[in-house]
Amino acid sequence: MSTVMEYLQERGVPFLVLPHSGAETVLDTARRHGFHTDEVVKTVVVTTRYGKALLVLRYDREAVEELVVGAFGDEDVGMAGERDLLRNYPDHEPGSIPPLGRFFQAPMYVDVDVARRDAVVFAAGRPSVAIRMLTKDLFRDDPVVIAPLTRESEEAERQRAEAVTVEEAGLSVTEGVREDEPAE
Repeated sequence: MSTVMEYLQERGVPFLVLPHSGAETVLDTARRHGFHTDEVVKTVVVTTRYGKALLVLRYDREAVEELVVGAFGDEDVGMAGERDLLRNYPDHEPGSIPPLGRFFQAPMYVDVDVARRDAVVFAAGRPSVAIRMLTKDLFRDDPVVIAPLTRESEEAERQRAEAVTVEEAGLSVTEGVREDEPAE
């Protein structure tokens, strides 16, 4: 059994192991088991002036540098290179590092879209073995910073803030009616 699965068992959190021999990506593994690709997340390792940190994003999205810098409050943030990943995470293939901050003793920054998901699927060290678990269980014991880290999340947060502002102001929005037209 892998150290990732042992770690999750020690934490006492329920999870489902999704093996798929020959899978080239965790996305392939999730599809093979019938899970929606929106649930698949990836962990991106970044370097900061204080050491390594983990970004957790939807698999199909990319981190935006200025959003990451804003979340960290540190301009010295950069993506870890493949050599760095191989040296620091020898038991995990690059691109298959699980989102486990305490396991790696690294701070974890989670994109708001991931934090709002009921469940996530992630690689457990190699693309042919994935884990599916409830998001609340995954992040239950790990201190995380939740922030928009992708363009899509930044836009969704902006729209959400605007909607709250309209509701708080007691305004209603009616689609398709112009001011100069009488409402029926």
